[in-house]
Amino acid sequence: TVQQVYHASVPIPTASTVKFEYTAEAASHNSALLESVDFDLAKLIESNPGTTISYGSELRPWDQLFPLLRHHDDWNSFEEDLMNGIDYPFKEEVDEAERKRMLEANIARGNHKSALNPEDRHHVTKLMRSDVDLGYAIPVTIDCVRNLKEAEVYPIGLQSQLTIDAEGNVIPKKRATHDLSHNRTTGESVNQRVDMSEMPPAKYGHALSRFIHLIHHIRRRHPGKRILCNKFDIEKAYRRLHTRARIAAKCVAIWFFDDMWKGTAEESNQVGLILTRLPFGAAPAPPKFCTTSEIVFDLANDLLECDQWEPDKLPSPHAALLPPIERLAEDIPFGIAEEADVGLPDQCMGGVDGYIDDGACAVLDTDETKSMVARAAQAVVMALFLVFRPLAKGLEAIQRPDIASIRKMHAEGGLAEIVIFLGWLIDTRRLLIALPKDKWKVWSEQIKQCIASDSLPCKTIQTLVGRLNHVCYIIPDARHFMNELRAAEKAAQASDKFVSLTGRAKDDLRLWLDFLHSATEGISLNRIVFRKPTLHSYSDASEWGIGGFSPHTGVGWRYEFTESQHKTFTLNCKEFIAVVVDSTIQAKFDTSGCPYPCHLHWSDSSCTVGWLRKSNFEPNEQPVHDEVARFHARQMMEINACNYSQHLPGRENVITDCFSRDFHLSDDQLVTMLTSLDSSLCPSMIKIVPVPDEIICWISKLEQL
Repeated sequence: TVQQVYHASVPIPTASTVKFEYTAEAASHNSALLESVDFDLAKLIESNPGTTISYGSELRPWDQLFPLLRHHDDWNSFEEDLMNGIDYPFKEEVDEAERKRMLEANIARGNHKSALNPEDRHHVTKLMRSDVDLGYAIPVTIDCVRNLKEAEVYPIGLQSQLTIDAEGNVIPKKRATHDLSHNRTTGESVNQRVDMSEMPPAKYGHALSRFIHLIHHIRRRHPGKRILCNKFDIEKAYRRLHTRARIAAKCVAIWFFDDMWKGTAEESNQVGLILTRLPFGAAPAPPKFCTTSEIVFDLANDLLECDQWEPDKLPSPHAALLPPIERLAEDIPFGIAEEADVGLPDQCMGGVDGYIDDGACAVLDTDETKSMVARAAQAVVMALFLVFRPLAKGLEAIQRPDIASIRKMHAEGGLAEIVIFLGWLIDTRRLLIALPKDKWKVWSEQIKQCIASDSLPCKTIQTLVGRLNHVCYIIPDARHFMNELRAAEKAAQASDKFVSLTGRAKDDLRLWLDFLHSATEGISLNRIVFRKPTLHSYSDASEWGIGGFSPHTGVGWRYEFTESQHKTFTLNCKEFIAVVVDSTIQAKFDTSGCPYPCHLHWSDSSCTVGWLRKSNFEPNEQPVHDEVARFHARQMMEINACNYSQHLPGRENVITDCFSRDFHLSDDQLVTMLTSLDSSLCPSMIKIVPVPDEIICWISKLEQL
């Protein structure tokens, strides 16, 4: 089937009657076309079959894709989008009178300030012109927008981002966004009306996690062996998929022919842009594009595993553009993969994964896998070639870029032991994941500016929280140091104005500078993958005390609260303190020798089990809980540990139940009682140690909060 599709001729869409020119003349021409079909975009598209405005014109024809992809789980959804354009499932529609009111209000309001800044207007004009020149947006007059069936207008914004050039150098870029959440307070915007429960899930973290687990698995099964990776970007990803006419009509933007206007902009200088492709800013865009991209990446994975495919005999058209393999120096040590708690098949030596427009491949690099390495070099770009319509170069009816980003292919498309995937640098030799230096520099500078500022605008604090939450993926315990910042974000959103950071929030930001430094130096994948625990421990609390025990270390401990502590802490808070104290004590007696220990904490408190994973305490209302969570996070980071928590019924927590209650017994009496109750225990298996003075002092300080 692959060979048949590879050699099949693909019809080239012809030019439509629509003029894709960024001019007033083209806008008038297109408006006349729409007027002739009663301003119904669906009728205009239907009257131009087999053209660039036809649904699916960026993909291969159905008769080629069906035999290749019909067994994929997402085929039916993909087929529907291919044949009829992407539709959004709306919970409800606004009535016609309200739609017209919204339309006029948004035309009068104009675009966001980020797009209207004098120094940035030319960027927006360039991006709008590009959308028109490439056939993604139909220019029309403002009067046509008013008459267009089901039309809605939403403001344009401008975002600053970073990208890379062909040499891999980081360069700034601008991206125009379409704010389809405008009117969010009334719930009438496109994004608020879409029923996202009807959309397939699209979760960034899952793709990155799968890829990291793949690399970790290969190293675990093949220690001391190279793992090569490459990454490819889909060029103009969202713009490759058509939306249904009724959706395109709801995604109209308004901009200007001349970006050098002075004073008040006039309608005579404005142009309506009907975006007929997936827009940046639509809530359904990521999951809908993922339906297509996941089919591509799954096909690439099949190609990687297919021994019958010989790339030298059936190469991707991009093969000659791929950089050569880059291997690190022999003297660089190989990172060791500790035992994971989830596994892939032992025979798995490579794989492909991706998210939206980023696809990456990882493969074991040995003499025995040479043929697989050759397939890995081209698997993703070959899959793109087989699904999307090949570039017809000079025969295209309208300017059209290659489906694979050639610029990024030159920089990242070659197999290497270091790859940047989904914003993270992954070093497969050392088995590290790191924040790229350019992001570390920009994000650290933003933190320093926030510390120095008396107040921050809502957008700044939102951006900061988003960036730091990104880092929490590779430093999970850092989540416990986000509460003050999230409280500030919440306050800023409530007032939609400036917010002042508390002294504690600024202290957290100073700590975050250290976290970012650790992130850019690299975090072991062993701390991120789902690990098999190297140490199990149990804890419990009663009204009068706490205690813990680990069968791995044989160490038990207990602490009796003072009268005031007994009254100060709630029972759930005592359970939380108990598990954190237990973790600290057991770490000191851990003899596993693992450089990246993995602790599994058992507790009969479901609240404690949840708090260990993620805390969202309000610092002013729950200061003790917040401090306990932060103390535990610091302890785990200091010993390079990952930690999990698990609930067990109270009736099964016998040993620690005694440790937290039976203070009338001496240590020896307690051990004697426990060994007499359980024949599997002997006195040598339980060693009760005193709680360190520094922990007792810390508990006393908690009482004062």
